[in-house]
Amino acid sequence: MFRGLRGGRLNLAISIGNWRLRPGQAAAGALDDVPVDQWPRLAARWLRAGFGSESLRQLARLRSGETGAALVLMPQALRSIGFDPAAADGEFAARCQAALDIVQRDLDVTGYGRYRMRAYLARGWPSAVFAALPDGSYWSGAWDMTRRMDDASLLFNAAGSVSGTLKEVHEIDWPVCAIHGGHPETSIWDGGEPVGLTDGVVWWRCTRAGHPLAPVGQLTAKTAKTP
Repeated sequence: MFRGLRGGRLNLAISIGNWRLRPGQAAAGALDDVPVDQWPRLAARWLRAGFGSESLRQLARLRSGETGAALVLMPQALRSIGFDPAAADGEFAARCQAALDIVQRDLDVTGYGRYRMRAYLARGWPSAVFAALPDGSYWSGAWDMTRRMDDASLLFNAAGSVSGTLKEVHEIDWPVCAIHGGHPETSIWDGGEPVGLTDGVVWWRCTRAGHPLAPVGQLTAKTAKTP
């Protein structure tokens, strides 16, 4: 349950199921906890609470299955009643970029520094960020960074997203264990996951033998193969 400030419109609690959600809370990121198919109902309750705009009315008129339109209209509706989600989205993307910058250090020291990773906020629900290359290409099949993650989980997924994007976009297996990796007869699509989480520390792992390589951000050219 989210608790907001008292006074004025912000004290108008909006209830959907067990959730109490105000427009300000929605714009700050709590909307991630409400399924998209419920957004028209949420908009209708905001209208009854005294908020009003054309985009909010359009959102309220949508059927529950019109999720694509809801994703487009909700940011417009929030801005139209004075609650811009851009600031919260920017803060979230900046957290993800900080995690990606740690992974970038490992790209740099292992000879893959030309791949400059950037946080890409994908349109969808819940809000998710992926590691993207400078040309905007990225892989969204897994390793999405979401708003509710703590720092360790965010770094875990940032590392996986970088590895996944390199593999899916450029068919580059990275990082590769200096001892067990890079065998010419082994497909890059075989093997285990490249990252693991142990006692709150995110580690790169050998995808062939499964042993830890180094904490994310501390790879060296001795522990991982270089081009």
